[in-house]
Amino acid sequence: MVFVKILLPIFLIIALGVMFEKTKRPDFKSISDLTLYFFTPCLIFSGLIKGHEQLSSFLPRAIAFMLLMTLFFWGVSAAFGRILGLDTRKTSAFSLSTIMMNTGNYGLPLVLFAFGKEGLAYGVIVLVLFTFPLGTLAIYIASRGQASIRESLLEIFKIPLFHAVVLASIWRYFQLPMPTVLLKSIDLVGQAAIPGLLMLLGMQLSRTSIRGGALLPVLSSSGLRLILSPLVAIGLCALLGIQGLPRNVLILQTSTPSAIIPLLYAINYDTHPEIVAATIFVSTLLSGVTLTLVLIYLGVS
Repeated sequence: MVFVKILLPIFLIIALGVMFEKTKRPDFKSISDLTLYFFTPCLIFSGLIKGHEQLSSFLPRAIAFMLLMTLFFWGVSAAFGRILGLDTRKTSAFSLSTIMMNTGNYGLPLVLFAFGKEGLAYGVIVLVLFTFPLGTLAIYIASRGQASIRESLLEIFKIPLFHAVVLASIWRYFQLPMPTVLLKSIDLVGQAAIPGLLMLLGMQLSRTSIRGGALLPVLSSSGLRLILSPLVAIGLCALLGIQGLPRNVLILQTSTPSAIIPLLYAINYDTHPEIVAATIFVSTLLSGVTLTLVLIYLGVS
């Protein structure tokens, strides 16, 4: 059964993160920093360094896919905000939880369990690409114009994943030698990213309060994120001529629930964080059903 083989392990590790947070009350920032500044960048660097040549041909179409999907859901979320009669701040919250999907904490383990290490190599690129709107557009939307586009764009340079991508790109472009012992160490640290990201997601969910969430915006945003997103991804892959494993990875990884990071922006700029938090929680729970259907559609057994 697809759910048991692929999604259940993910939910079990997330649940472990919830239990760890509830019982031990660990230093959340230290664990988060360890995962985001060491484990994940090492996974990205190792994946890009060892990645096969097909990754280069995948990149231009993946960039086009990311831009089109982000713009589409930005427009759809704004339109739904008007249809639902939401004010500016609630529309911003609605957009944050609708546009930004969890390609990292949830998406990378999902791709690994479904398609193995070859799929993970594509998944790393998808994560990196969707980090750009997550680190720029999400801030701009949450701030409702308080942060300029220039300030939002500069934020991307503070993201550790960006540094890993730049370093790996330089290494590959100039074909610099990589000592085996160094690559083995980086690879070993990167292997901690998958369980680390899922545990971190569980800890974050455990800290997420959903009281006061508006039911209609939350359900609407969850529906757009989990149901419309895979349909749009299928259409974009057909439009851009993306086939095979890259297509499957793109569809699966962009069908994930709402991302957690925009919640931090919503809290910082007071953009109805209760709506964002509730959508993250609800969409993560419902994803067990929707992603099972997506996996079946993609032929994963």
